[in-house]
This record gives sequence, C-alpha cells and structure tokens, in this order.
Amino acid sequence: MAQKLEGSLLKAYKQDDDPNKMFLAYKVCMTSEGRPWVSSVVRKTRMQIAQDPSLNYEYTPVMGMKSFIQASLNLLFGKNSQVIVENRAGGVQTVGDSGAFQLGAQFLKTWCQNSQIVYIVSSQKEPHGLIFQDMGFTVYEHTFWDSAHLCLDPNMLLDVVEHAPHGCIFVIGSIGNCRLTSIQWTQLMTLMKSKEIFPFFDIPYQGLSTGDLEEDAIFLQYFVSQGFEFFCSQSLSKNFGIYDEGVGTLVVVALNNQLLLRVLSQLTNFARALWLNPPTTGARIITSVLCNPAMQGEWRQSLEGVVENIMMTKEKVKEKLRLLGTPGSWDHITEQKGTHSYLGLNLELLWDSCGSPEMLTLPTIHNSPWARGEQDGTTLGSEMPWLSPAQQVEYLISKKHIYIPKNGRINFTCINSYNIDYITASINEAVCFTKDSEK
Repeated sequence: MAQKLEGSLLKAYKQDDDPNKMFLAYKVCMTSEGRPWVSSVVRKTRMQIAQDPSLNYEYTPVMGMKSFIQASLNLLFGKNSQVIVENRAGGVQTVGDSGAFQLGAQFLKTWCQNSQIVYIVSSQKEPHGLIFQDMGFTVYEHTFWDSAHLCLDPNMLLDVVEHAPHGCIFVIGSIGNCRLTSIQWTQLMTLMKSKEIFPFFDIPYQGLSTGDLEEDAIFLQYFVSQGFEFFCSQSLSKNFGIYDEGVGTLVVVALNNQLLLRVLSQLTNFARALWLNPPTTGARIITSVLCNPAMQGEWRQSLEGVVENIMMTKEKVKEKLRLLGTPGSWDHITEQKGTHSYLGLNLELLWDSCGSPEMLTLPTIHNSPWARGEQDGTTLGSEMPWLSPAQQVEYLISKKHIYIPKNGRINFTCINSYNIDYITASINEAVCFTKDSEK
C-alpha cells in the first residue's frame, strides 16, 4: 500500500515497449549509472557484519535494538539536546516509515479518540494517508506548493492550520523546504498549540535535503522548545541506501519521562501484534556506522556528495531549458531542496494508472471544507473541467514515454548524463506544444 503510487506508475512503465522510456518517480536515490545508490561505508559494514562469528542472529526485543534506537535519536535531535538529556524522547524500531505510521496511527486511533481527523500534504496521501484512511480516520489533503508562483508558500501552510479543526492530527513532512521566517515559525506553533493540534512528523531523507544532517531536522528543536508532544516517523533506509530492509523508528517526544514510558509500553503492545520482531541486519549496519566516529564521518561525506550531484543536476536541467528557449522561468527547480522537487508543469490534466485523463481537485485552503461547512472526508479544493488531452504531464507520458507522478514532483537523482538531453528536450516540447494548443 505504501508504494501504491510508485507501483501503479511503475507497472505502466514496465509494460511500455518504447526503447526511450524513462521512470522519474523512484523513491530511492539513484546513481549516475541509473542504479540504486548505496553508501560505500554501508557496503563495507554489511560485509563485516556478515563475517562476524560472534553474531547468533537471535530474536530482537519487540521494541527493537536499544543501541539502534538510541543512535537514531541522537542523529535526529543531537546527543546533548534538551529532549535527550531530560529523557523525554524514546522510540520503537519499525519496518521503515510505513511501519512507523502504521504503529503511530494504531496508537492514536485507540488512545486519542477525539482526534480522528488527519491533515496530510497531497504528495504524502498515497504512502501515509491511506494508512490513516484504512484505520477509519477522516483524511484531508492540502498543499503549500503554489503552482501559480512555482514555490512553496509558508502562508498557505499557515492558512491550512488556521482552518484545521481543534485537536486534529497534522502530518508534517519537508517543512524545512518551506523557508518559514522566525515570525512564521512562531505563528505556526502558536496556532497549533492554541488548537491542540498533534504533530506527526515525517523525516525520510535526513541529510539528503541540504547535505547537513542537523540542518535537515532542526525544525524539530523548535517544537521541542515550545513543549510540544509529538510523533516522528524517522526512516533511515534512503539516507543509508538500505532499501531491502525497511529501517526506521517511530520517535516519541513526551512532556516527561513517565508519560514517555507509558506511551512506549502501549506502542510495544501494538508492535507485537504488527510484526513482533523487526528486521535486524539494516539496524546493525546503521548502528555500527553511527557509533563509530570515523565511519559516521565517511557516511556524512557521502551524503554531501549526493546532495552536490543533485544540485548540479538541477542546475543543468535549468540551464538546458534556458538554452532551448523553453517558455517561463525555471528558477524554481534550483530553489527547491532535496532529491524530489516539483517540475512546475501544468497540472490541469492528470494521467492515472490506466492512461486516461482524470479530474484534478486543486487544493485551495480558502475553499476548505471547514470554511464551507462540508465535512465529507474527501479532498480540499475546487474541481477544474477536463481540458485538451495535449497537456504537459499527459504529453510526457503518452508521447515521450517519460513517466512522472501526476503532481509533477520527480526524483532528480533519476536524471543523469545519459538521459538529461532527452528529458529536457521533451519538457520543452511538452510546454511549447501545450501552449500552442491553447492559442
């Protein structure tokens, strides 16, 4: 279920016989050769663990490996952070980020029955929103991507929170990319605290946004300093390149240690029913790297290298589009951080897994169901009519065989020296073609 969006598009891609077909929606980091990226220190550590005669491969505790959980918390908050020193942060090892959301949603469904409404950004609807939906939560989508100005707009995020109901659950991911000012951070936390909104953070790419592990998670410190309790899904599969084992933690921050222990006790009971014993190989690799200063330093350098390559790729894409004379500004490509960024294509017509056009519901916060008094549990926004089939996302898929998500948010590590010319030429063709067809 967590890979439904990627899976349906990937299925169509695999069924395409065109020799030039390309898939730009992988969730993993890719190398310049088009293979999944794995940190070199991870490869070495995996070999060392496989050859360690002292390992008996016993069952792990239901909560997971304690050393792994502590290393994960130190990575997320900093070893000497306030929340670690005060013993207010803990965690349960999970099967990746989907496992963390499954576990967290199960707890909230059972123990927070007044909080049955979840707000989640549209790009996370398929991976995590469906988990909440399947458990009976009412899920509302929102976005703070301003498609008119091609940027992430903090005011749109604030508007969502302002219209959100009291006591709801708010899933927050990639918020660091939104570039909130100190005043906007204060406004956001004041609104959430006054409305008793429960934050559920999602951090799947720590270190792969800016190249700085601390910078990518610094916003958590803001919430800690303001006395928030929250959950955080921490996935370590992507930034270590361990994709064959879901490696993650459901992090819990409580007001005090007693509350933390109670929550962890209940989460352990739920984990026992969900998977009993989490996989250990990936956790052992990560613990070995994080607990060895030299190995951790090597890993950090590898992350910096990945981010530098992503930035260079984005610069090249922007420059090639400029040289091709592609209409519009493409500065937004280099202004976004991380592996996945919006291309800024026309989203008025989308393509579904069957290859047919579908109606797009553009999320507009001012048209919120709470503002309209409509509590139907669907999506935010107003419907747009079907347009000509020659729109940009549809054009790239059906005519150029370049498979991208319907929201135009692609994985830039999928672009390399072998395919960048074809991709940029196709984008230029799609933009020019659809603009001509609108005249």
